[in-house]
Amino acid sequence: MKLGDKSSKNGEWRIKPIPFRDPNAMMETNWGAFLGALLFIGGIFAGIKIKALFVVSIFGLIVGLVSILFRGRIARRNWKKVLANCIDKEWKSVFGAPGQGGGTRKTWTFLFLCEFEMDGKYYTVTPDYWSTFVSEGRVQGFLEKVISSDGKCQLWVNPKNPLQTELIAKDIKDLLLH
Repeated sequence: MKLGDKSSKNGEWRIKPIPFRDPNAMMETNWGAFLGALLFIGGIFAGIKIKALFVVSIFGLIVGLVSILFRGRIARRNWKKVLANCIDKEWKSVFGAPGQGGGTRKTWTFLFLCEFEMDGKYYTVTPDYWSTFVSEGRVQGFLEKVISSDGKCQLWVNPKNPLQTELIAKDIKDLLLH
Protein backbone atom coordinates (compact mmCIF):
# COMPACT_ATOMS: atom_id res chain seq x y z
CA MET A 1 0.00 0.00 0.00
CA LYS A 2 1.09 3.55 -0.66
CA LEU A 3 2.00 5.93 2.13
CA GLY A 4 -1.14 7.17 3.81
CA ASP A 5 -3.56 4.62 2.37
CA LYS A 6 -6.37 3.20 4.40
CA SER A 7 -5.42 -0.09 6.00
CA SER A 8 -6.25 -3.47 4.59
CA LYS A 9 -9.80 -4.75 4.48
CA ASN A 10 -9.15 -7.62 6.91
CA GLY A 11 -9.08 -5.25 9.91
CA GLU A 12 -5.37 -5.69 10.61
CA TRP A 13 -3.10 -2.70 10.92
CA ARG A 14 -0.42 -2.67 8.25
CA ILE A 15 1.77 -0.67 10.65
CA LYS A 16 2.52 -2.71 13.74
CA PRO A 17 2.57 -0.67 16.98
CA ILE A 18 5.98 -0.50 18.63
CA PRO A 19 5.53 -1.14 22.36
CA PHE A 20 7.28 1.20 24.78
CA ARG A 21 6.80 -0.81 27.99
CA ASP A 22 6.83 -4.37 29.16
CA PRO A 23 3.28 -5.71 28.62
CA ASN A 24 3.56 -7.69 31.86
CA ALA A 25 4.57 -4.69 33.98
CA MET A 26 2.06 -3.48 36.54
CA MET A 27 0.58 -0.03 36.14
CA GLU A 28 0.92 2.47 38.98
CA THR A 29 -2.30 3.30 40.78
CA ASN A 30 -3.37 6.94 40.85
CA TRP A 31 -4.67 6.94 44.43
CA GLY A 32 -6.01 10.48 44.14
CA ALA A 33 -8.17 9.53 41.15
CA PHE A 34 -9.26 6.38 42.96
CA LEU A 35 -10.25 8.37 46.05
CA GLY A 36 -12.06 10.90 43.86
CA ALA A 37 -14.05 8.12 42.17
CA LEU A 38 -15.03 6.63 45.54
CA LEU A 39 -16.12 10.04 46.85
CA PHE A 40 -18.07 10.71 43.66
CA ILE A 41 -19.97 7.42 43.81
CA GLY A 42 -20.42 7.61 47.58
CA GLY A 43 -21.67 11.19 47.30
CA ILE A 44 -24.30 10.19 44.76
CA PHE A 45 -25.63 7.41 46.96
CA ALA A 46 -25.43 9.55 50.11
CA GLY A 47 -27.13 12.41 48.26
CA ILE A 48 -30.16 10.21 47.58
CA LYS A 49 -30.82 10.00 51.34
CA ILE A 50 -29.57 13.42 52.44
CA LYS A 51 -29.47 16.07 49.67
CA ALA A 52 -26.73 18.07 51.39
CA LEU A 53 -24.31 15.14 50.98
CA PHE A 54 -24.54 15.41 47.20
CA VAL A 55 -21.73 17.99 47.46
CA VAL A 56 -19.40 15.06 48.34
CA SER A 57 -19.81 13.75 44.78
CA ILE A 58 -18.83 17.14 43.33
CA PHE A 59 -15.79 17.23 45.64
CA GLY A 60 -14.88 13.70 44.53
CA LEU A 61 -15.13 14.66 40.88
CA ILE A 62 -12.83 17.64 41.44
CA VAL A 63 -10.31 15.55 43.42
CA GLY A 64 -10.24 12.89 40.70
CA LEU A 65 -9.80 15.32 37.81
CA VAL A 66 -7.13 17.38 39.57
CA SER A 67 -5.24 14.20 40.48
CA ILE A 68 -5.30 12.97 36.88
CA LEU A 69 -4.11 16.35 35.63
CA PHE A 70 -1.24 16.66 38.13
CA ARG A 71 -0.18 13.04 37.68
CA GLY A 72 -0.02 13.54 33.92
CA ARG A 73 1.98 16.76 34.24
CA ILE A 74 4.43 15.21 36.72
CA ALA A 75 4.97 12.16 34.50
CA ARG A 76 5.69 14.38 31.46
CA ARG A 77 7.59 17.24 33.09
CA ASN A 78 11.00 16.32 31.62
CA TRP A 79 9.83 15.16 28.20
CA LYS A 80 11.59 16.68 25.20
CA LYS A 81 10.07 18.07 22.03
CA VAL A 82 11.63 16.61 18.87
CA LEU A 83 11.10 16.96 15.14
CA ALA A 84 10.48 13.55 13.59
CA ASN A 85 10.14 12.14 10.09
CA CYS A 86 6.79 10.50 9.46
CA ILE A 87 7.82 7.53 7.33
CA ASP A 88 4.40 5.88 7.14
CA LYS A 89 0.82 6.46 8.25
CA GLU A 90 -2.49 4.71 7.98
CA TRP A 91 -6.03 5.25 9.17
CA LYS A 92 -9.09 3.10 9.44
CA SER A 93 -12.56 2.84 10.84
CA VAL A 94 -12.88 0.98 14.14
CA PHE A 95 -15.67 0.30 16.59
CA GLY A 96 -15.72 2.92 19.34
CA ALA A 97 -17.53 3.42 22.61
CA PRO A 98 -21.30 2.92 22.70
CA GLY A 99 -23.34 5.88 21.49
CA GLN A 100 -26.39 7.47 23.08
CA GLY A 101 -28.71 5.00 21.38
CA GLY A 102 -26.71 2.03 22.68
CA GLY A 103 -24.63 -0.34 20.61
CA THR A 104 -21.23 0.57 19.31
CA ARG A 105 -20.39 3.28 16.87
CA LYS A 106 -17.77 3.53 14.16
CA THR A 107 -14.93 6.00 14.68
CA TRP A 108 -11.77 6.69 12.75
CA THR A 109 -8.25 6.42 14.12
CA PHE A 110 -4.70 6.32 12.78
CA LEU A 111 -1.19 5.01 13.35
CA PHE A 112 2.07 6.77 12.48
CA LEU A 113 5.50 5.32 12.03
CA CYS A 114 8.11 7.98 12.82
CA GLU A 115 11.88 8.22 13.06
CA PHE A 116 13.87 10.73 15.08
CA GLU A 117 17.33 11.25 16.51
CA MET A 118 17.98 11.96 20.17
CA ASP A 119 21.36 12.01 21.92
CA GLY A 120 23.08 10.54 18.87
CA LYS A 121 20.75 7.52 18.58
CA TYR A 122 17.98 6.95 16.06
CA TYR A 123 14.58 5.64 17.12
CA THR A 124 11.58 4.32 15.21
CA VAL A 125 8.30 4.77 17.10
CA THR A 126 4.54 4.68 16.79
CA PRO A 127 3.50 7.83 18.69
CA ASP A 128 0.44 7.83 20.90
CA TYR A 129 -2.52 10.13 20.35
CA TRP A 130 -5.57 10.38 22.56
CA SER A 131 -8.53 11.01 20.26
CA THR A 132 -10.60 9.40 17.53
CA PHE A 133 -12.50 11.07 14.69
CA VAL A 134 -16.08 10.93 13.42
CA SER A 135 -15.21 10.57 9.73
CA GLU A 136 -12.43 9.70 7.34
CA GLY A 137 -12.37 13.31 6.14
CA ARG A 138 -11.77 14.56 9.67
CA VAL A 139 -8.87 12.18 10.29
CA GLN A 140 -7.32 13.10 6.93
CA GLY A 141 -7.68 16.82 7.73
CA PHE A 142 -6.06 16.28 11.13
CA LEU A 143 -3.14 14.39 9.57
CA GLU A 144 -2.62 17.21 7.05
CA LYS A 145 -2.50 19.64 9.99
CA VAL A 146 0.08 17.74 12.09
CA ILE A 147 2.32 16.36 9.31
CA SER A 148 4.03 18.96 7.15
CA SER A 149 4.25 18.60 3.39
CA ASP A 150 7.83 17.33 3.76
CA GLY A 151 6.73 14.57 6.17
CA LYS A 152 7.81 16.18 9.44
CA CYS A 153 5.84 16.09 12.69
CA GLN A 154 6.56 17.07 16.27
CA LEU A 155 6.63 14.58 19.12
CA TRP A 156 6.95 14.67 22.89
CA VAL A 157 9.58 12.08 23.87
CA ASN A 158 10.20 10.56 27.28
CA PRO A 159 14.02 10.85 27.61
CA LYS A 160 14.08 7.93 30.07
CA ASN A 161 12.32 5.72 27.50
CA PRO A 162 12.57 7.24 23.99
CA LEU A 163 10.14 4.67 22.57
CA GLN A 164 7.40 6.39 24.64
CA THR A 165 6.22 9.25 22.45
CA GLU A 166 3.13 11.38 21.97
CA LEU A 167 2.12 13.38 18.93
CA ILE A 168 2.13 17.16 19.38
CA ALA A 169 -1.13 18.43 17.94
CA LYS A 170 -1.31 21.82 19.72
CA ASP A 171 -4.59 20.78 21.32
CA ILE A 172 -6.03 20.72 24.85
CA LYS A 173 -3.88 17.74 25.89
CA ASP A 174 -0.67 19.58 24.99
CA LEU A 175 -1.91 22.65 26.83
CA LEU A 176 -2.78 20.75 30.02
CA LEU A 177 -0.05 18.10 30.23
CA HIS A 178 3.12 19.62 28.80
